[in-house]
Amino acid sequence: MADLFSKKANPKKLKTSDMTAAMAKRWAAPEYAIMYEVGEGTGANTGRYADAVIMSLWPSRGLELHGVEIKVSRSDWKREAANPQKAEAIAKYCDRWWIHTPPGIVDDLSDLPPAWGLREFDGKRWHTIREAEKTEAEPINRRFLAALLRRADGAMQAIMNEAMREAREAQWAEAEKQRERYKKDVEQAVERRTRKLAEGAEAVSEFEAAFGSDADFRSIYGGIRDPKAWGRAARALSEVSTGFGPLTERLRKAADEIESLQALVSVQSGEAA
Repeated sequence: MADLFSKKANPKKLKTSDMTAAMAKRWAAPEYAIMYEVGEGTGANTGRYADAVIMSLWPSRGLELHGVEIKVSRSDWKREAANPQKAEAIAKYCDRWWIHTPPGIVDDLSDLPPAWGLREFDGKRWHTIREAEKTEAEPINRRFLAALLRRADGAMQAIMNEAMREAREAQWAEAEKQRERYKKDVEQAVERRTRKLAEGAEAVSEFEAAFGSDADFRSIYGGIRDPKAWGRAARALSEVSTGFGPLTERLRKAADEIESLQALVSVQSGEAA
């Protein structure tokens, strides 16, 4: 038997936290309820502790209460095996009692009390080495019930805190996405406006290149600075060569705009004099 267990080398040294995390996944709701560090009472009557208590919740599986001691080192297990009576403070309320270990911790099954079961967790899967026998459990008294409820309430608080933390993280992530979208929208709006300004500046440059510089305007047209007037005249000239209306009408419209511009130039020149 010793040879059988010695072959089960433990490639990764598992800690108690690894074992409890694996237990939480294996004995999870809705089939089971699991509570850790359960005392035999509360307050000054805390007494002994069980590393975990698992309640089977499905009547079809039997509504059994399982007590668990977790041992991650051989020395820790040897101390437990030398004094198994200390587990009775809580084991007496349980239908079955288990030892949970990494592989190879219990090297001799004869060290286990006759009714105790043994499960090993290798880092991936659980293996039942020996099934725990069902015993006649004592009725749960109020002291032990209070201890169970305290741990159940602590587990619920932990679940609620974790849910709140996840909700805050999700809210922060969504707010970050909104900020990124808003930043992108602003950058695109700025880019569009900048592009329009650049196109406008380019159009002005092309206009001045075609019609003369600003100094030429002042010398030739008496300093006129009415952009609307220039715009109407330029549009009228442009319409001469576009559209489908009668050519005479387009020429007349262009001439009217040019005359208006000349009159405006004459008035401003007279005021200047």
